[in-house]
Amino acid sequence: MSDAKRKWLSDQEWSNTQFRVPITCVDVLPIRTVASGGTEAGLIYRETPHQGRRWCLIGGRVLRNESLRDAVIRQVQEVLGAKAHCVLDTRAQPLFVAEYFSRQMKGSLFDPRQHAIGLTFPVQVQGAITPRGEALDFRWFNFEALPNTHLFGFGQKKVVLECVRRLSGGNGASRNGRLTRR
Repeated sequence: MSDAKRKWLSDQEWSNTQFRVPITCVDVLPIRTVASGGTEAGLIYRETPHQGRRWCLIGGRVLRNESLRDAVIRQVQEVLGAKAHCVLDTRAQPLFVAEYFSRQMKGSLFDPRQHAIGLTFPVQVQGAITPRGEALDFRWFNFEALPNTHLFGFGQKKVVLECVRRLSGGNGASRNGRLTRR
């Protein structure tokens, strides 16, 4: 159990909470523009609770009294190391909201541990990346060459594709969420 969970809830209290109410989480889609002009998405390779090892977004719950921005930064540093830095506007808003259900339903995202609301933030990540914690590996994938659907955990390819669509200027893209060159 992480120190953050231990500080607020016992194992039994956390289990009871996950069973009773949806859990608010931040999901992070690291992005970068490469020299050729293309855009890449970063994914972690991790053990999932029900599918084995799969490619996933970085993500986890928001702590009590923690801002969404701080939760994004914490998640990135916990999973990619202290030298990985987020380029994140102070007013950043999620690009996409995903809902994960604790029971399998056709067309829905599934997480057997909990009903969760994932607020997905595209984030430019700079600095040295050292996968740790739940991340067994980290890789950059061109938007046009993402892993096959069956290699994604929690059905997250749907989330990544929708974020890519919005970042590429598809309907629903927010000005704040668009990838711009610096």
